[in-house]
Amino acid sequence: MAIFSDEEFLAEIIERAGLDNKQHTPGFQVCSELNFRTSPRWKDRARSNQIANVTFVVPHPYDILIAKLNCLDEKDLNAFRAAIAKTSHPTEAELIKELQLSVDLFRPSFDEKEGHDMTSKCRRLWPLIFGREIDPRAEIIAPALGIRKAGYGEPTRDYKQELRDALKS
Repeated sequence: MAIFSDEEFLAEIIERAGLDNKQHTPGFQVCSELNFRTSPRWKDRARSNQIANVTFVVPHPYDILIAKLNCLDEKDLNAFRAAIAKTSHPTEAELIKELQLSVDLFRPSFDEKEGHDMTSKCRRLWPLIFGREIDPRAEIIAPALGIRKAGYGEPTRDYKQELRDALKS
């Protein structure tokens, strides 16, 4: 389990207690909140519980699953399978909608060497979980960008294409 904290001493405490991933299963991994690449709505859906002076923030399962798309190891696929087996959610339509709302995750990575290609991760996930191929550009990215464009009130006419067509005539 991931614990997001910028307190450097926390990882040392967990290791000394024998509760890190190397010594205990399941174990705790301390990392930055920057590692949790998920829906921008995650904090609105998260649940908080306070025990003594510690506040535990638990993300919604959808947000955890979206974050798992960044790696999509076998354990991540198993998380999708377990969530769907126990709750029947997310459905394919629900996950597509959530990914549309998280469309910025599909942007190219700043670090090409360690980049996270969400498009290919979705292409890999879909047949294994939903039993069909998916075209993320057509089913996730383009519809989301269309909604965003309409929200900005941008023109629906494609002036560049009209010029190209006029040149062909």
